[in-house]
Amino acid sequence: MKTSQKLGLAAVVVFVISHLLPAYEDGSGFACFQLCWSILWRPDELSGGWAYYSGFVLVNILMPVAVIALFVTKRRHKLWAVVSIVCFLDVLSWAVMSAFQQPSELGKIKMGYYVWLAAYGLLVAAHLWKEPGESFESMPPVRSVT
Repeated sequence: MKTSQKLGLAAVVVFVISHLLPAYEDGSGFACFQLCWSILWRPDELSGGWAYYSGFVLVNILMPVAVIALFVTKRRHKLWAVVSIVCFLDVLSWAVMSAFQQPSELGKIKMGYYVWLAAYGLLVAAHLWKEPGESFESMPPVRSVT
């Protein structure tokens, strides 16, 4: 198994653990996911909050998909590296936004959130990891079918 695949599996394990831990106030990571899931299905509330919390649902769904991509693709795809970075930044945004609220809500964020963030950090590492002798430059360019 390649190092990138091991990092991907570690990301999934850490991701699952994060959902079992307290993440925000008294809620577990899974409880936070359930709240975001319920917000997703209320599109009549078309606001920035709806889009923001629905984004957390999307990144949670993309986590296992991005790890599966590490196993089923023969070549490295820059797309998955970009997707994993965007997911990481989306998850990081919660701490940044909490820090800038008045008063700061960083104290409400619990360990599960930071473990969740670490899972996405591992996912980024998995997609950016270069195996010995592998480089992006040595790969054939992606051709357009248009």
